[in-house]
Amino acid sequence: MAIVVSVIGVLLIAAALIDVYQTLFHPTGRGAMSDWTAKLTWRTFRFLARKRSQVLTYAGPTAILLIIVSWAGLTWLGFALIYLPQLANGFEFSHAAGGSAHQGIVEALSVSLGALITLSEGSYAKLHWLQLARGTEAVIGFGLLTASVSWLLSIYPVLESRRALAQQATLLHHSERENHLDLVRDAPDRAEDWIMAIGADLASLRNQMAQFPITYYFDMGEPETALAGALSYLLELADRSSSASQPALKIAGTVLGGAVENFLEMLAKDFLNVPVEDKQAVLRAYASEQMSDLILQKRTIPYPRKKAS
Repeated sequence: MAIVVSVIGVLLIAAALIDVYQTLFHPTGRGAMSDWTAKLTWRTFRFLARKRSQVLTYAGPTAILLIIVSWAGLTWLGFALIYLPQLANGFEFSHAAGGSAHQGIVEALSVSLGALITLSEGSYAKLHWLQLARGTEAVIGFGLLTASVSWLLSIYPVLESRRALAQQATLLHHSERENHLDLVRDAPDRAEDWIMAIGADLASLRNQMAQFPITYYFDMGEPETALAGALSYLLELADRSSSASQPALKIAGTVLGGAVENFLEMLAKDFLNVPVEDKQAVLRAYASEQMSDLILQKRTIPYPRKKAS
């Protein structure tokens, strides 16, 4: 029985460490457990947001917190199960800790927690392998703390990039509509640089989100910074630019169009589970999933235009 309990503990620790590795260090950044936790948290908050939309802004932070807690919890419980069969003969307890009659899962959890946070007052391992195990747990605990902080510091720049890109697209769309101007037709010299820059930013964002998929589950609660609503405009802008007569605009439009398509392909495969062939369907699915309104219900500039007589 002691061996079975210890093996279960080792498996729990291995599950936590494998998920940490896949989430934080693997290029695709998709740990099975953390991915499932984030999806479940997102679905829960989306359900609650039907009555109050602002609730959705708590989904991302809550998902991160639950993932970090699950890593620490599995590690804590796993080592506790390893220590549990050894409490009677493998540990010594000080008188301040209540004497030597210590056993049971609660005591094992206490010993494990002390090692995890490197505060093991009142208990001492007599066996060398238990001393090594407690030292290993302390290293893992410190590693989880520093890795979690680094993860948080890496996530928020991605969110800032997404918000900035969405607001650029929203403002550009608003400017065209309010001034009754076509960026591609009326400002072709400047449009080339703007469109190329937006395409590069979107391509960079796509790679960042592939590395940190947890950022998909963050909602900012601001329509003007919601990329899910602005992507349709970027796709339409790419179509207009790639149809222009100027070679530079064609290239810029093709770059932006390719960036949008690659972004939609990632969304369709990794998050939405919808066919990638229909770009408009992916756009609608993304907007619906993020509870956003598409800013482009019709073309920014009506086509075809009537020629002036």
